[in-house]
Amino acid sequence: MSWGLSRLDEILIEYDVGTAVLAFAHPDRAEFFGALDTCYEHGVAAKVHRDHVDVVLTSGGAEGELVDIDLEPWDWQDHLMKRAFDLTFAGIALLVLSPLLVGIAVGIKLDGGGPIFYRQTRTAAFGDTFTVAKFRTMVPESEDAKPVDDTENNHITRFGRVLRRTHLDEIPQFLAILEGRMSVVGPRAAWVDEETLLENQTDQWRRRWFVKPGLTGLAQINDVTSTSPESKIRYDIEYIRNQSFWFDLKIVLRQVWKVLADVAELLRK
Repeated sequence: MSWGLSRLDEILIEYDVGTAVLAFAHPDRAEFFGALDTCYEHGVAAKVHRDHVDVVLTSGGAEGELVDIDLEPWDWQDHLMKRAFDLTFAGIALLVLSPLLVGIAVGIKLDGGGPIFYRQTRTAAFGDTFTVAKFRTMVPESEDAKPVDDTENNHITRFGRVLRRTHLDEIPQFLAILEGRMSVVGPRAAWVDEETLLENQTDQWRRRWFVKPGLTGLAQINDVTSTSPESKIRYDIEYIRNQSFWFDLKIVLRQVWKVLADVAELLRK
């Protein structure tokens, strides 16, 4: 007996499934992660054939043909609290920062012209993609998939450096949080063209796909970026394994403190 993947959630509920084996003769990324996402939502443990461990979240030390997907789904109450916090925080942030929007737009235009916003396709949870918007901080058409530290990036405009230092270039991303494509806290969403380069540097990179990308995260508050993929993935995995609403709240408080400190330092100069 077989069922289409569109009915997977019904089957998991109807038969009270506790463990699911994801077996695809020719696994398509969208189908695989879609099925895994359904298991995630229903708190169902998942296993996969060892041949496919390169594209799933596993502990890496298991033996045998079937390997456990090492993923602890959020408790539904934590999930609900996280979403409520995302909506509240993003809504208040947009309201408070809205008076700055016109000034930022004018500053970008005066600093060499060009478009006000910069849009980029990034990787979302379970390998999906979405378009993120930010205030433009670089010279148009100068992006490169290779991660570069801001201090070494000569394509950042003068006003763009101010926006990045004060994190004001991130304001448009609050819209993505309201839409549910991002969360306030989670692994930083990577540019899809950048993903390939980072995966070549660390075979654990796709572990980040198992949670919704965030505006800030454990790596960000520890000043670790994609220029150090091995360090970044360690922080991201630590977040995935310890995620909870209260852990998110601690990260947000530390990030707000860092932003205020950066703004104060910039004003002193």
